[in-house]
Amino acid sequence: MSPRPLIVISTRLPPQLCGIGAFSWLLHRHWPGDTSRVRFLVVEGAASSAAALHHSAISEFNAEAGKLSRALENVGDADVLLHYAGRAYHRFGCPLWLPAVLAQWKAKYSAGRLLIFFHELPGEFPIASRHYWIDLCNRRIIRKLAPLADAIVTNTSDHVTKIEKISGRADVHLVPVGSNILPRLRDLSLRSGDALVADSPERMRTEFVIFGLPFGRWQTVQMFDAEIRAWQASGRLTRLHLVGPRDEKFDLRSEKLIATWPDSRVVTRHGMLPSLEVSKLLARAQFGLSHATLENWSKSTAFMAFASHGCAIVGKLHSAPVPLCFTISPDEAATVSDAELKRRTRSLKEWYDQNADWNVIARKISALLPANVQEETMA
Repeated sequence: MSPRPLIVISTRLPPQLCGIGAFSWLLHRHWPGDTSRVRFLVVEGAASSAAALHHSAISEFNAEAGKLSRALENVGDADVLLHYAGRAYHRFGCPLWLPAVLAQWKAKYSAGRLLIFFHELPGEFPIASRHYWIDLCNRRIIRKLAPLADAIVTNTSDHVTKIEKISGRADVHLVPVGSNILPRLRDLSLRSGDALVADSPERMRTEFVIFGLPFGRWQTVQMFDAEIRAWQASGRLTRLHLVGPRDEKFDLRSEKLIATWPDSRVVTRHGMLPSLEVSKLLARAQFGLSHATLENWSKSTAFMAFASHGCAIVGKLHSAPVPLCFTISPDEAATVSDAELKRRTRSLKEWYDQNADWNVIARKISALLPANVQEETMA
């Protein structure tokens, strides 16, 4: 019996820059079992993604209700995985048309199953803020989507609480994100089993890394400004690597702050690097600076990239439970012993392997659409 069709609705897949798209593709590459009938419906960029990823079953619906409705009509009874963020499907974050399209499909195809992964949720803004009304709209959309879902997944405990409050459901599953940079020693395709631990025998104790998107890098530079000055003065920091796509607005803010440091020449601005080169850098540098918070650390791909490579995470999180207790506080970065540093990075890596490795993530999510149910509905 052929596998049940799985339709993945997402944003923009690689090589285009999009965190949700990268998550969607990496999840697919590690999905257990037969994936021959997996088809992607993306907002845009289908042709370039199909060529780069060597996956022909990618089509686009341009965030249009009619196109998505027709695509779902063509597949009929299938499993559908929706990667949801309001801004992914509407310029201002309010795809009001989306619940109606999915409700129509589910009403017509009773054997169809819907799994929704909520990547982003509305914030808390004062009524005078323009974001207040956008997020109010987004809450209404989530409230309509939730009853349609056979299973709901999200990536932080804070999100779980919000979804339960908005939807009234108590069966929301929590799955952290994985690293978008796989630890590997050679440039390999993103298939399960290809990833290799890039364990460098010698870490550069005075090298630090800030990795991620422009706004996140700016936030991190700003957060650790005082500490970086002190580490420079003491000789603790001799090289700071900035890695990620360039952006005029936020890079300018970072550069203005960097220019005031005792020696701005310690900064190496790499820009975008191939995954293999990022992996090599994370395997060599001792410390990764993270601006993650208690509320969002489990959806931080930079946090997970550091953890998966055994790179010690410096953040303001150390008093928290596992795995945050394995991070390094800014004060400890200059004093922590080699033995303690090794213990924490090893513990953090073990936690990652058991909870946020892509194979683990894929198994957890696929289990919400169990194969025995698929066979029963196709019988």
